[in-house]
Amino acid sequence: MSNTNKEIEIIDIMKFLGKKKDKESKDIKIPENIASLDKDNFYDFIKKYPFCFIDFWAPWCQPCKQMNPRIRRLSKIFQGKVAFGKVNTQENQDLAKDFKVMSIPNFILFKGGKEKANLRGVQSVGEIKKIINKYL
Repeated sequence: MSNTNKEIEIIDIMKFLGKKKDKESKDIKIPENIASLDKDNFYDFIKKYPFCFIDFWAPWCQPCKQMNPRIRRLSKIFQGKVAFGKVNTQENQDLAKDFKVMSIPNFILFKGGKEKANLRGVQSVGEIKKIINKYL
């Protein structure tokens, strides 16, 4: 077999592996709704979906309430691309501690189950879009 044939064979194998990986990631259906997360489903959620945007909040937090419509809007903008979830820090203090959430609202973007960005406080839709698009 000539070097050219070997090179073509290697390229074909690489293309096949790439297509298989793409097909697997396309088979994952991103939820349309914002998921309520807790210690029982949080880690499965961030591992299952390639991109996750998680809102750490509490019911008594006024800035968190201010962010609710913005997060809903972002979930529509990135529908099918990013999985959105919410963690009530009052009920899930261990999760908040695991991710060093010291103030709320706190937003964490995960890619492939790993933390990529961490935003604190009230944010504009535009600022959050920039961060998500940076890692998408």
